[in-house]
Amino acid sequence: MLKITNLTKIFNKELGPEEQKVALDNISLEIEDGDFVTIIGGNGSGKSTLMNMISGVHLPDCGTITLDGLDITNLSEEKRAISLGRVFQDPNMGTAGNMSILENMEIAMRRNKVKSLKWGFKKKNAELFKEKLSILNLGLENRLEHKIGLLSGGQRQAITLLMASLAEPKILLLDEHTAALDPKTAKTVLDVTEKIVEENNITTIMITH
Repeated sequence: MLKITNLTKIFNKELGPEEQKVALDNISLEIEDGDFVTIIGGNGSGKSTLMNMISGVHLPDCGTITLDGLDITNLSEEKRAISLGRVFQDPNMGTAGNMSILENMEIAMRRNKVKSLKWGFKKKNAELFKEKLSILNLGLENRLEHKIGLLSGGQRQAITLLMASLAEPKILLLDEHTAALDPKTAKTVLDVTEKIVEENNITTIMITH
């Protein structure tokens, strides 16, 4: 599914050796379809840099990244987003706070679809979203019109996870997605993560401390 070969990333490369930061040094990794891989490390160990390289935020200095047989090494972040789902540490980053739960989920549903000027909201989608939200056991299935910015961090992160899986991504990237939550809420979000990943059989990489 995902093959990383001899990946290297050096920040401040244009500066002197003492100012340079080697974030990734000749990293190779293979992840099979359906795997759930956890990458553990402290601050500055290169975890988030690896996520950013896979998702296209940064391009490598050398090495290759292949996803499902396609070389995506130099593909733009926007084009990779069609095949990737990502959940960030900050619950505010994965959703539009001034929009409703319904609007956020409609946008997520279309991330890998051809863009057009057709009417975006469909009644059948609302029913699907209610069904998906009900598996979270947070009572959100009856609050589709509520602004997502008014929800708690845990509720918002759970919805972000759901949104990341709606378009059936080839791989799901979890970037310390429970780090900003209290222990009880983090446990809830991890339970939701397990449920969504298992039900959809999504290849997943999770980074954590």
